[in-house]
Amino acid sequence: MIQQVLHLQEHYHGLNAFDENIILIAGGYDKNLDYEPLAKPIVEKVKTLILIGQTSGKIFDAVKKELEIQNKELPIYICDSLEETVKLGEKFSKPGDVVLFSPASASFDMFKDFADRGNQFKNLVNKL
Repeated sequence: MIQQVLHLQEHYHGLNAFDENIILIAGGYDKNLDYEPLAKPIVEKVKTLILIGQTSGKIFDAVKKELEIQNKELPIYICDSLEETVKLGEKFSKPGDVVLFSPASASFDMFKDFADRGNQFKNLVNKL
């Protein structure tokens, strides 16, 4: 449980590391975490949210709930592949924006491990 909480805290700190507009790519394997604590920082810091993997629905629901509480809007997209998320990140970003790949979820739903997921992301970005 401590590792899961630390993993979500890393995601929170990743969002707070930037002052620029953030296009966030998040989601992955479902380890039954509570994503509601991430909803508020996502709503406050993110310009566009791009979701992938098994946790996309949970993250979507938590963020939608927070959007209703704050009476805000946020474009949210759910993708079927990492390639699709990278393309959307490029499409919605402008010079000076940050496309942040901070999954807040494990990688095992679509990838061998976190390193494989990171390498595939890097390769897709390098092809842009």
